[in-house]
Amino acid sequence: MMLKISNEIFFGEVERLIGEGKNVTITVKGNSMRPWLRDNRYKVVLTPCQSRILQKGDIALFRYNGSHILHRITKISGEDITFAGDGNINRLERATRADVVAIASKVITPRNRTIDCTSREWRAKSCIWLALPQIARRCILGIMNNRI
Repeated sequence: MMLKISNEIFFGEVERLIGEGKNVTITVKGNSMRPWLRDNRYKVVLTPCQSRILQKGDIALFRYNGSHILHRITKISGEDITFAGDGNINRLERATRADVVAIASKVITPRNRTIDCTSREWRAKSCIWLALPQIARRCILGIMNNRI
């Protein structure tokens, strides 16, 4: 039997654990982070970010319009941060540093391979993806959506 709880309760507990300095592993929900993170197949390890410097390319859990979103940082300007899902071509979210709850420090694949989000490989893939023209990303996502 699967127990369902509201996102408000779930992320309240995530924030409490992160606030205690603990890492939290969650399953990715939704397709906004495709191609790198896929719905119900990948997990991310969330790490407190108080002592960590936020960087462009990091994947962060943040509060936005009463919800919690896991998206990539695309721009930092002082206290303001712009986020976008890798699979979202046109949609951006803007929040502040205070809205950031945690950083994804690891990705766990469906085959239980753990990827360090600070590794050269992961950072390179992230940089390349962000540098691709919007039309190229749209084409890649279109092909993936038709195949998978």
